[in-house]
Amino acid sequence: MLEPLLLTVAVVTVPFGLYLAFDRKETDKRVQRRINRHERTREALRRLSQKEEHWNPSHLRFELRQNYRTIQKARQNGDWVQLDSMVAAGVVGEWHKEWDRHESLGLKWFLDPLEIVDVQAVNLQNRPGFDKDFVTVEVETRRREYVQGALGFYQEGSGDVSDTPDTIPIDMVKEYWTFVRREKDWCLVRCDRKFPESLAFVDEESRSDEEA
Repeated sequence: MLEPLLLTVAVVTVPFGLYLAFDRKETDKRVQRRINRHERTREALRRLSQKEEHWNPSHLRFELRQNYRTIQKARQNGDWVQLDSMVAAGVVGEWHKEWDRHESLGLKWFLDPLEIVDVQAVNLQNRPGFDKDFVTVEVETRRREYVQGALGFYQEGSGDVSDTPDTIPIDMVKEYWTFVRREKDWCLVRCDRKFPESLAFVDEESRSDEEA
């Protein structure tokens, strides 16, 4: 009587074990890709900063950290004049639509608190002429994102309404913001919740030209 039971356990356990092994392997690959992106970008920044100051890693990190905070504050306040000076029209347009939707429903959107944990460059392109330069930064924040309406405070889609935002959990959020270089500053052109694979790390072309 035990043999069928043992056979059943074996049939169920082996595929599940293989699944766990496969899942760990995929996770390891993702982590390694992330490490590689960071390392390659750091090396490219070190090399490029010797020729152009706007690629200086510490200055770049500080500048884009400040840009992120300034842009998010302007976005919460609906300061479209300031956003127009720092963000591409397509992104501002999407944010404006969301603002109008909230306003039509009597809602106000908040990011509070907004604590920037880390900002790291993870992708870039360098071409002759600064107007073709771009950099993607991985931004990690601790924040509480919610809306306030007539009934109280809540996270959209949660269904839980509270008299105070303090009951809403503070989450760790990772985003990828891509900036293009202008004459004296950087302009935000896209925001992603996942690493934008479509933006290839193409600085190797410049490196090949230098070494030729």
